[in-house]
Amino acid sequence: MSQSKKIILRIYFIICALFVLDCLLYYFKEISLHGYYSDVVLSWLWLISSFVIIIVFWKKLLAKLFLTALLVTFAMSIIAMMLPFYTLLLSSTSLGLYQNKDLNKNYRAQIVGYGVMVNPWLEIIEKKGLFEKRIIKCTDSQLMDDNLDIKIRTAKDIIFKSETDSTITLTLFYGGPNKTIAFDKKTGNIVSQMLNIKGLTQKFGGTWYDETQKLYLTLYFEEGYDYATVNTWTGSIDKKENIDAYKAFIKDSKLILPAENSDHHAPYCEIDIQYNLLVYKCNEGFNFSDNFLNTKKTISVTKYKRITD
Repeated sequence: MSQSKKIILRIYFIICALFVLDCLLYYFKEISLHGYYSDVVLSWLWLISSFVIIIVFWKKLLAKLFLTALLVTFAMSIIAMMLPFYTLLLSSTSLGLYQNKDLNKNYRAQIVGYGVMVNPWLEIIEKKGLFEKRIIKCTDSQLMDDNLDIKIRTAKDIIFKSETDSTITLTLFYGGPNKTIAFDKKTGNIVSQMLNIKGLTQKFGGTWYDETQKLYLTLYFEEGYDYATVNTWTGSIDKKENIDAYKAFIKDSKLILPAENSDHHAPYCEIDIQYNLLVYKCNEGFNFSDNFLNTKKTISVTKYKRITD
């Protein structure tokens, strides 16, 4: 055997050892290399290097047997209703990754799905230098929500809320009703599904008034709901005219109104408190598609003063 072939073989053995070790650590300890794509790259590196070995050592019987084993494994994964094939495909590519969010220096979260017969799930990953460990896995059934829109796979964002010695709290943001969940870090179980209604009531409570439009506004929060009911009217506090009511959904510590571009057209809006004023910002110019404040286009800003607590 030539020196170059020996070097190729040694490199391949190192890749195989890393690949097998990575698989064993994840299977038994849920530990993997840092980041989602590290495992993907290692998987493809092993597969490509395997074919390199087969080509380089093609005259050897073991190379032919190795190729046969790979082809048989591939064929069997397709014969079995293609379920193993899809699992391999989704887990070894970005096709199985729905969302990947770096929460902070200690954690990241991802929504993944590695099968056609199961719905995607949420994972919370604890960073440990070159490695990371999955500490929480949450499925749709654990959300305990009958709303068909509140599914893990439809979440638009994953927001880190808080952490204690025993729990970590995240919000699944949907641009509509959101879900804030506290997990036990040791067991991975859901401790509670909640919203800080008391704090939001203190922040947005009272009656607000816009002098320019002669418009009054109040917001009502209720336990168990992740939106506020917004009431606006003209006239006076006691004599209400032109009353309107709608929902503003909770995102972080502010309120948002998602854009609507179907039967009813409405722009994306945000409501927050700045310098003791209630600031109401909306996209303008028939912008009914952006679900964020597009500062590159025209936005409207309305400011309300609190006149009662």
